[in-house]
Amino acid sequence: MKKRWLLCGVVTVVLMSILAKPAIAADFPRQKLISSKFFNESQMMIVESNGWDTKYAKLSTYEKVNGVWTKVFNDMPAMIGYNGFARVMKEGGGASPSGIYSMGLGFGSVAKPANSNYPYRVTTSYDYWVDDVTSLDYNKWINYSGDPTKRWKSFERMNHPLYKYGAVIKYNENPIVAGKGSAIFLHMWKSSSSATAGCVAVSETNMKTLLSWMDPKKKPLMVMGPTSEVDGYLYARNEKLPEVDVMINGVKQTFDQPAVSVDNRTLAPFRGIGEALGAKVEWNAETETVKAVRNGTTVELKYLSNVGKINGESVQLDTALISINNRMVVPVRFFAEAFGADVKWDASRNLVVIND
Repeated sequence: MKKRWLLCGVVTVVLMSILAKPAIAADFPRQKLISSKFFNESQMMIVESNGWDTKYAKLSTYEKVNGVWTKVFNDMPAMIGYNGFARVMKEGGGASPSGIYSMGLGFGSVAKPANSNYPYRVTTSYDYWVDDVTSLDYNKWINYSGDPTKRWKSFERMNHPLYKYGAVIKYNENPIVAGKGSAIFLHMWKSSSSATAGCVAVSETNMKTLLSWMDPKKKPLMVMGPTSEVDGYLYARNEKLPEVDVMINGVKQTFDQPAVSVDNRTLAPFRGIGEALGAKVEWNAETETVKAVRNGTTVELKYLSNVGKINGESVQLDTALISINNRMVVPVRFFAEAFGADVKWDASRNLVVIND
């Protein structure tokens, strides 16, 4: 969604640091929100600004590891459209879209970074992205060896210098709506003060870092908008999770939050599963810790932690205690086996069978 003379870069002002460095701590309130709403994806970039009308933004990276979302790199300075973010997009409007989008194909005029496994296409002089609203090719990447001016009224050359490294942001797809905006990419910036015409732009160093980090198996997402709106976009997410039946000692259980499968692990409400096993269960809201006691065995799990305790001894978990629909859910196998129960998976009946 860029005019030919503006191709994702123009304007002025301010300087920010370019390099992304490894980070350890996450923004915990947002980490909680993401962890309670996003289960089918494991990577996320959040591009946010201090308002609707500014061209300056920052890009944050999050990744889910063993059920816990944490920050990956320090925030990266980013540039967006010269008209900031838009609630309603239009072709040529000079704004970046707001909302949540999947990431598409990586691309560039040179080979992808050596340590990247992200799907990537090297562009040529025959590659175009069409922004002609009258064309059936609108908002599509087309390879064409003929004269593009005879086929389209408007287009972008995908071998442009600012597209040395980039990736498609899957905006206005399925269905494509003519005039709603096109060619929204994540790509290299012209400078730390040059706006785009709708794309998200970062430094070349950071663009290469992102291409090396993104993993197609982790289904990376792009969340875009003013800081005041981003948490609302995240909160509105409502993913459908596959439900799993649980049988304990021959009795099929009914929980107020059904047991579900997340990352091939069955999670169920801690109180329901604990009490069905005959354990005394407590929730400490101050420490955000679940404690269950039965027959001399004490199991403790902390919200968004991959470390549990059995009788005070730390145990590494392959998934964490998380919140789904305002219910704390625990990994069923770990919780039951900690109390000496036998746990089996019956794939034919989509059923976890626990015998005590």
